[in-house]
Amino acid sequence: MSLLPPMPKKSKYYSSYRRRKKRKNWTFEIIVAIGALLLIVCAYAGKINPQSFVGAPFLMLAFIPMLILMLAVFVAALFWRRWLAVLAVLISVVATLPILKFYVGMNSADNIPPTPADQSLILKVMTYNVLGFNYNEPKLSAKPSETMKLILDADPDVVLLQEGVASGLEWEEIPSLVPYMKQVRAKYPYLYSSPEGLNIISKYPFTTQTIGEPQHQRSPLGYNRETNSYLARAYDLQLPSGKQLRLMDFRLQSYHLSFGKSKTVRVSPSVKLSPLERMRRSFALRGDDASTLRQAIDASPANLIVCGDMNDVSTSYVYRTICGDDLKDTWFEVGRGYGHSFNRHHLPYRIDHIFYRGDVRALSVKRIKGGSSDHYPLMATFDIEITDKK
Repeated sequence: MSLLPPMPKKSKYYSSYRRRKKRKNWTFEIIVAIGALLLIVCAYAGKINPQSFVGAPFLMLAFIPMLILMLAVFVAALFWRRWLAVLAVLISVVATLPILKFYVGMNSADNIPPTPADQSLILKVMTYNVLGFNYNEPKLSAKPSETMKLILDADPDVVLLQEGVASGLEWEEIPSLVPYMKQVRAKYPYLYSSPEGLNIISKYPFTTQTIGEPQHQRSPLGYNRETNSYLARAYDLQLPSGKQLRLMDFRLQSYHLSFGKSKTVRVSPSVKLSPLERMRRSFALRGDDASTLRQAIDASPANLIVCGDMNDVSTSYVYRTICGDDLKDTWFEVGRGYGHSFNRHHLPYRIDHIFYRGDVRALSVKRIKGGSSDHYPLMATFDIEITDKK
């Protein structure tokens, strides 16, 4: 017989608590799995035509924020030792890595082509939405243009401008450009201002032609400018070597986030002023314009550099339409880092792009911070005399 007193019996409430404690709570893992699936959907939504599914481009724009969120969840799951959640995030990140490479240049010095010793074989091309050199902004219009100073300091051979000098104005009539015009004309003897604001300054002579039809009527976005709007413009450079090379400059529909505030824009009463509605219509218009631009690319010479303000991100439906199967993206080929080119409205995306094909090869590309525009420029360096296709 035991001399120890009997142990008190555990109450039914204690036993119920123990059973609940042993029962695993899977809520966190379920939420993470849904987030991982959504990340994959956002990554590949750019393959869907916005006119087929209106939500596709919005999902596409959410890819980078979703990726950042899931990486934060990954860290939390590691800390809490929720291994199934860790696995779900890892699977989603690996699945979206091919898309991430279009956003973030992952090139090292080992896979960058060597720069030719002969500088005559190198061509530096810049694309830059200059916001009219701030002509309509009272606080900046009278000051020397920081945008033009950036261009002169970078010293590209050719600069393709979007929202450049307005139709009917001479460069010297823009107050912010007056202090630089002597230097500009000395360095770039070949200038052209088109009615649609697609301008060029170049160290080499060129011929030009319009691409696309003039838009005389009010667009589906409900705005109408005093001058006609064209899709794009082509420039055939006359290089010293005699090599045939066409440059193509374009600007597609913007998101119109400041819609109705500009004095040069009239708003149609039929247009809803909600940002989502303006963006939806912009997505649809860009898809049509991208198809027209792609037709011009197909009809162009083999040696071609295409650049401009796409107002859309890498891997978007518009991006895929313009690239087709033949154009290479300089940022994907030789770029490094994220390199966003838009700097307003808390939307740090790279919506300006430089593509190429033919017997030219990108050696480097960089985003240059500075200037007074709502865009940063991209500048790519090309070897224009290659004979191999590597």
